[in-house]
Amino acid sequence: MVRKTLLAALLASASAVGLRVSERQKKERLTLTFVGSSKNATHYGDPADGCLKDETAVQVQGLGGDFCTPPCTGPLKSTCPTDVPKGVTAAPECALQDQGSGQGYCALVCIPGGHSGANQCGKATCKNVQLGIGICTYDD
Repeated sequence: MVRKTLLAALLASASAVGLRVSERQKKERLTLTFVGSSKNATHYGDPADGCLKDETAVQVQGLGGDFCTPPCTGPLKSTCPTDVPKGVTAAPECALQDQGSGQGYCALVCIPGGHSGANQCGKATCKNVQLGIGICTYDD
């Protein structure tokens, strides 16, 4: 396994759900462990079922679980694929950034506690990252 330190830039996600974030809280260091890839039906799937060719399976230190993450794309590197697993209502956001390369990665951003729907992550679980913003991960 390869360890990388990523930066969670959750500002866009916070504003999307109406939360205010201070300058200090705009970025939070997260350590992800890349755990391999294979094949899955949609983006943001369970790594146990494999990931799509353009995704990497990651674990966020301190959150528990893992998920498949595609890189952010587009002219501003802020676009994420919108195909999500069945039952997911959480929003795909360019929410993670590799500190070494600067590459952004997408995640399903959710509100812990189910404020916007009890099953917003489908078969995954919404894990709190900061200030009531979470990321959908699949429990081990």
